[in-house]
Amino acid sequence: MVRFISDSRKRPVNQHAPLLLIGAGVPRAATSSMQAAFEQLGFTPCLHMAEIIPHASRQQLMIDAVRETDTERRQKLLRELIGGYESVCDLPVVFFTPDLMDMYPDVKIVLNGRPSSETWARSAYDSLGFFFTPWFKWSGMLWKTDRLWYKLNMECVKWSKANFATDNIFSTKMYDTYYEHVRAEASKRGKEVLEFKAEDGWEPLCKFLGQEVPSGPFPRMNEKKTFSIIKGIIIARGLLTWTTLILAIWAARKLGVRLLHEIATPGV
Repeated sequence: MVRFISDSRKRPVNQHAPLLLIGAGVPRAATSSMQAAFEQLGFTPCLHMAEIIPHASRQQLMIDAVRETDTERRQKLLRELIGGYESVCDLPVVFFTPDLMDMYPDVKIVLNGRPSSETWARSAYDSLGFFFTPWFKWSGMLWKTDRLWYKLNMECVKWSKANFATDNIFSTKMYDTYYEHVRAEASKRGKEVLEFKAEDGWEPLCKFLGQEVPSGPFPRMNEKKTFSIIKGIIIARGLLTWTTLILAIWAARKLGVRLLHEIATPGV
């Protein structure tokens, strides 16, 4: 099973359990590692974008929430998306950090980042840039989840331009401005934020959360390799689907011409 392509994890049974922990860092800031760490510490289940992309209904919920300007209606959509998860990280947080702080006043905030905005920008573009291109749009056009994924990515661009004055979603400006935004929103609400990098290991995270330090190493998930595999799957799947469709249209046309000829020349 490849993350972001398929998802066997079930939604939480208790949809009303409160959200306890937010990993507020942007994608490609060790978010998969943060998900694994949160769950290992007992903040489970943790919602990550990998559990949203394979489900068209969840993607549509996110798109609707991003577009919704009314706070009450937007937060209702978020409860439908996030309800029952004890922790959340990656894109479901990035769009809605202030909302989540207001919806769950006791939630703890970990602001996971990279060593520098330049490091993040290069890594994010290398891993995710393809999913913002016409190549992805057309290769996935015949798959609903891929169409919605591309649409959601375009909402990311609009959101970045509206909130951070840049439509370059992989820019150092977007990264730096977003992190300042999270700090400012937390400060307005009197909330403490743990500035964290995966390289810091378990100790600062466990101290912040009041948890014992696990005996094993901090999780390190290879997201770059995962996205490379995903690109290959999507391109191959897209080529196969388009080829099948074109061949089906060609065969139907040939059959139609033949039938019309037989109707027009009966008994010949």
